[in-house]
Order: sequence, then structure tokens, then C-alpha cells
Amino acid sequence: MRWFRALVARLREHPRAWQSVLVVVALAALHGRALYGHVRGALERFRFNDDVRVLIPAQFRWEDARLFPHDPGADYFLGSLPEGYRLVYRALGPVVGAEALSKLLPYLLLAVALGCVARVAARLSGAPAVLGALSLALGSAYVLGRMVGGLPRGFALPFLAAGALALVEGRVRVLAVLAVLAAAFYPAAGLTLGATLALCLCLPARDRGSAAAWSVKRRLGWICVTAVAAGSVVLPTALRLRPWGPAIGPELVHAYPEAGPEGRFDPVDRPPFPALPRAALAPLQSALVADGEAPIPAISLRGAGGWLAPLFVFLGLCGWAVLARRRSEARRLLVLPVALALCHTLALLVSPRLFLPERYVAYGVPLVALLAAPTALGALRDGTRRWLRWLPLGYNLVLLAALGASGVPWTGFTVVVPPNERPLYDRLATLPIGAVIGAIPSETTDSIPYLSRRSVLLARETHMPFHAGYADLMRGRTRALFAAYFSPSVDELSRFSRQWGVTHLLLDRRHFVARPTYFAPFDPDLARAFDRGKAEGFAAVKLPAQATVFELGPYVLFDLTRL
Repeated sequence: MRWFRALVARLREHPRAWQSVLVVVALAALHGRALYGHVRGALERFRFNDDVRVLIPAQFRWEDARLFPHDPGADYFLGSLPEGYRLVYRALGPVVGAEALSKLLPYLLLAVALGCVARVAARLSGAPAVLGALSLALGSAYVLGRMVGGLPRGFALPFLAAGALALVEGRVRVLAVLAVLAAAFYPAAGLTLGATLALCLCLPARDRGSAAAWSVKRRLGWICVTAVAAGSVVLPTALRLRPWGPAIGPELVHAYPEAGPEGRFDPVDRPPFPALPRAALAPLQSALVADGEAPIPAISLRGAGGWLAPLFVFLGLCGWAVLARRRSEARRLLVLPVALALCHTLALLVSPRLFLPERYVAYGVPLVALLAAPTALGALRDGTRRWLRWLPLGYNLVLLAALGASGVPWTGFTVVVPPNERPLYDRLATLPIGAVIGAIPSETTDSIPYLSRRSVLLARETHMPFHAGYADLMRGRTRALFAAYFSPSVDELSRFSRQWGVTHLLLDRRHFVARPTYFAPFDPDLARAFDRGKAEGFAAVKLPAQATVFELGPYVLFDLTRL
């Protein structure tokens, strides 16, 4: 046991080292099992986040240029990718595969975000706050859930956390670089960090960190150069999207009901957008109220998290205000929530030209919450009475007992393909590489491009009415598919196949018993097509046997080129 005694002796010489060891051991005990289960789940092919079906399939083209030929949806979503994100996948996707990369990136991004959060918490309130912040982050299904899938949004929290660390440490140049890099991966995060930089450079000299001696001219120069650089990395994406028409904002919703209340988007993604206090409440609660098994179930107060979480954050912000009277890093950090409020307000005023206002609170508010709640008593570290220094530890233990939990291994995995449907994707993957499948959108058919790497004419996941040109294109495809799918005429099916390049029709027998539904404004089209086919007889269910490729459960695949 000499090595153990030597280790203990060394840790005694370095208090921060043994504190770090204790924090790591506590986190492993609380969250290790759930995190291990999450990694195992990520390795499963048929377990993934639903949003990967939007952006990842298009990137399979960089692995095999023959995939998704003449698919405007793939063109549109490839064009929408931010430059930095696009560069990472274009460089590494052909080497490790876009699917594998999308499963690996979340853990790398989580490590970066947690490392930055830990540094900030340690700077403000020491090891107890580090334990509180990291445990809340690992227990929350929200934090890792937003990173699962390796999508651009996964970069938002790590960049914002890195920006908060640069802000606390007074590294103004680093903050400027992070603002530009964030704009290349997730523009909303880049704008938030750019606003943070501008506000930081407006502080008194003693609070500007490395920019303390900068003149007004030099500060304005850094702000302008950062803004131009960030705009330059965003410009290519804007130019690629320009051919798809104007963005569908509040002024166009009446013409495009698919972007309205009965349309494609969830309430948080469409106008009217709520003001900041109301908009911040849900992500704040999601970030602090953990999921899974509570450390001490008998005293857990997660059921009251709706009011406890805002209370802890309020206490944290009050603690920052007290700490700000003594320490410049706290004064700088208070710039972050101000910048967040400014960006959200601007996004509300010019929606959707600075992207959706919800995107600013979805990542900035959780970061502020995770930093503020555990560091509420940071000012006590500067006290002369030793017993007061133990209060932050007690406070964070109470915080974790009230809102903390182990986390869950299924965080972010919103799609788990049932075992009886999995053979369908293997069969579809054997079709010719240029095949285009017509199918009524459903959870099953939306996964075909991701799992089978074959094109579908229409998928709900990729039917995103962000731009008028793309919305118009999808309107034509949607109405043509509904009319053909339920048509009473084989000739109409054949003409549909030739006109839209659809080589195969995937039939779900259940659709001819109970009419499926879709979002506005397409349900009337769907109803007319169904009623007409029901009255005259559905042609699809009577196609000749020689056109049948295979049958699997309720599904039948037809080769329309054989008609």
C-alpha cells in the first residue's frame, strides 16, 4: 500500500488535486452508470435522435457521390450547413463516416462544455460549485440531449461555455476568436458571443481584462473586425440559400400555413415568440431539474422544480452581484446574461432574419443557470472566517439533493426502431443506389434515407418551411404523392412515376383502412385523394404481382418501372 500512502501524501500537499479527485469520484458514482449506458445506446444502429434524419443523410453524398441523385432536399440541407460544421464533416465524414462522426461528436462536445463550466465554477466558488454544476449538467437530459446527433446545435453550448471562461479570465482576444468560430458552427451562439465581446469592451478599464489599456479606437477596431470576420463565415451559407427564396417570417405565414399554428413546427419554433422571461423558463427548468434516480429519493424536490429552479438561479445571480462588488471576473460574467437578453430581443424584432429567437434562450439560458445556481455563495470564499467557507459545500449538496439525479441512458435518443421494422431498412438498402421511394410520411418512412441510404420523395422530417422556394417545391411533391398513392388509376400511378422520377412505391396497407393525416395545408388534399380512391377502388392495392419487390408486415414495395 506504499503507492496509496504516497498518493495521499501528495494530495495533501496539493489541496486542489485531492478536491479534483473527490469531485471526479463523486461524479463517477452518481452518473457513471447512466453515461456508460448512453454510450452503449449510441453504438446501436437503430437508436438515434430524430433530427439526424434532417442533416446527416445529405452528408452521405461526401462518402459516395452517387447517393441521392437529383434530390433537391439534399441540396437544400447541404446548402444550409454552417461553414465550420460543413468543413468538419466534409473532412472527417469520408474517413470515419458521417453516421459514426455524428455519434462520436456529442461526447467530445460534452467534455469541452463540462471542462469550461468546471473552470468557471471553480473560479467563482471553488470545488463545491464544480461538483454542483457538473452533476446538474450530467443529470439533465437537456444538456447532452441537445448534443446527441452531432448536429450544428450541439456546438452551441460548448462555444458559449468557452466564451464564458474567456470572459471570466479576461481573455478578450480569445473571446473574439470564439465569437468568429461559433458563427462558423452555430451562428446564434456566434452572435451572442459577439454581443458579449462588445459589452465587455464597454466596461471600465479595471474590468476589461487583457483589454484594460486599450484605447477607444482599438476597442472599436476589435469589435468591427470580429463582426466582419463572423459575417464572412456566415455569408457563404446565406448565398447558398438565396436561390431558395425569402425566409418565411411572420409576414408570410398567411401564405404558407405549413409554417403556422397547424403546420410543421412546434409552438417554440413559430411565431408569436414569447418575451424573454417566459421563453427562458422552460430551458432553465430543463437544465437544472435532472432526470433518473435521485441521490436521496426521500428528500428530492424535483416535483417542485418548476419554481425551485428559477429560485436557485435567482439566488445565483444575486450571489454574482455580491461577488461583483469585490471581483472583476464576476463583473465581466454579468455581461453574458445581458448579451443574451439583447440578442433575444433583436431576434424577436427582426424574426427570422437572425434565426429563431428560441435558439438564443435554448443554449444561453441553460449555461447561465448551470453556472449561477451552484455559485450563489461564491462570495463566502473571500471571508476571513473559516467555517463560512464550508457553506458553499452544504449549499451545493442541498441543491443536488433537491434537483439532482443520476441522468438517464436514453438522453436524446428520440427514435428507437422496433425490431419488427428493422428488416425493412435492410431490404430497402438493396435497391439500386439511384432509387427514389414514394411513401406516405411516417416515423418509419422518414428514417429510410438515414438507415437505408435511399431517397424518398417526401419525408415529414425534411419538410421544413423555412424558405418560400423550398416550401413551394415540397407542396408540389406532397400533393402529387397523395394523389398518386390513393389514385384509382394505374395509369395515373405510372405518369406520377415518370414525372417525379419515383422508381418504387412503399405501400402501408393500414393507410387504406384508416386515412393518414398530415399538417396544414395538406389534409384537405389527402382527404380528397383518399375519398376518391375509396369510391372508385385503390389502384395501388391491385397492382400486378410482377411489380411486387417484397412484402414485410403491413408494407409492400412495388417497382413502378415494371408497370
